[in-house]
Amino acid sequence: MTDSSRVVILLGTNFSGSHLLSHLLSAHSQCLGVGEIHRFQKLLESGGEAPVVSEYNSDPLFDGLAAEPVENWHEILLQRIAARLELAEPVIIDNSKKVEWAVRIAKNSNLDIRFVHLVRDPRALVLRWLKTYETPRQQRRQRLRVARRMPARAPRILAGDLVTVYIYKWLRANRQILSYLKRVGNSSTLVTYHDMVFDTRQMLERLMPELGLDFEPGQLRFGEGTNFGTMKTAHAESVRRSEIRPDMKWQHDLPVDAIRAIETDADIGGYLAEQGLRFSPDGLVADSV
Repeated sequence: MTDSSRVVILLGTNFSGSHLLSHLLSAHSQCLGVGEIHRFQKLLESGGEAPVVSEYNSDPLFDGLAAEPVENWHEILLQRIAARLELAEPVIIDNSKKVEWAVRIAKNSNLDIRFVHLVRDPRALVLRWLKTYETPRQQRRQRLRVARRMPARAPRILAGDLVTVYIYKWLRANRQILSYLKRVGNSSTLVTYHDMVFDTRQMLERLMPELGLDFEPGQLRFGEGTNFGTMKTAHAESVRRSEIRPDMKWQHDLPVDAIRAIETDADIGGYLAEQGLRFSPDGLVADSV
């Protein structure tokens, strides 16, 4: 394993802001983003109907990748990237987010894998899921799925309101990531959505050395890049302008009693304490702040 096989995998929930973090990291001169490559085949076949724009059909970097074993994809891409960018030690930024994907990629012992755990405020995610799963059928499926995945809390999940369901959806996802990172022991760094959108430069100055790289001011002009891997369709114009628009809808759209339920939940409190985080009026921050 050498520095020339470095891969950074972003882990987090859906709607955690991983695309923005991927763009910020990929704007580094030694990095190239491959987007949500765990969805490679699906996006190849989407015909532009997905809410994500991908370069998988248009960039020769990805030619023939589907015919290769998934465990070899990053190694193949690193070789191609090194030739394209004329870099001896390129770094891949993969924002696939899923622990299951990380497990598959880690089977390739030739890769030096670094992890970034991106944590979004549960108040923001609960609101997002309340708006995403609108029908009784969708809500029932979410309730049953979360209960199955957290059997010790199943009675509370099955009997509680939807806010309770989504509290445990958030908690399960982030605890799964934390458990995996403890188990594998790879280099990993925790980043909060709050720091990413409100203290972007300071966040990058702290994060980049953890990835074996120096911060470059050009990363703040991420929209000037020529490679994005995948990009959220709704955010394309903001990305091109290197704009960061914090999503704080929960502050006015989430009912007060729901906010209180999240902030006082003992299980969430335990997780935040373990991670050295706390609630602030604008999101999760380090407890020392």
